[in-house]
Amino acid sequence: MRILSVFIIFFGFLYAQDGIKSISSNFTQIITSSEGDSLKYEGNFQALNDGDNNFALWIYEKPIEKKIYFTNNRVVMIEPDLEQAVVTSIENMPNISSVLDKALSANKQTNKDVNVTVFDTVYNIYFENNIPSKISYVDNLDNKIDILLKNTNLNINIYKLTFQVEIPEGFDIVQY
Repeated sequence: MRILSVFIIFFGFLYAQDGIKSISSNFTQIITSSEGDSLKYEGNFQALNDGDNNFALWIYEKPIEKKIYFTNNRVVMIEPDLEQAVVTSIENMPNISSVLDKALSANKQTNKDVNVTVFDTVYNIYFENNIPSKISYVDNLDNKIDILLKNTNLNINIYKLTFQVEIPEGFDIVQY
């Protein structure tokens, strides 16, 4: 559940309504607890804003395999090791889309990294050549989150079928 709570907050960063219509990137996510313990995850994600809907797919490859699908306020997490799918809806998902677009605009004007506050959380957004390269913040569980982005592509063609949830046959479905 810790992974899900981290990405619920981060989900809005993935597509800015005015400037970023799609994004694709490899990521390394490092979660460091207030006690100093850390977890490192690697994978890739894609996100698309088609004007009416927002879609994202996070594919974890290391150290565990997992897929997290976001469609507007619905989240489906496929966990092969547990042979289960967790389905939930998020009523108050922060709309950080416009914030990232403003951060990109500010970066282009000042050529500096940008700090953005949403729902009392400060997100530090770092850029390389006007492309987000790192996002850092402290979540509501006092975990320090660093998401490093590599091989990032903006505004590429991504098909909606990419975000079609496929729950394997025989998996348990848990709904919240």
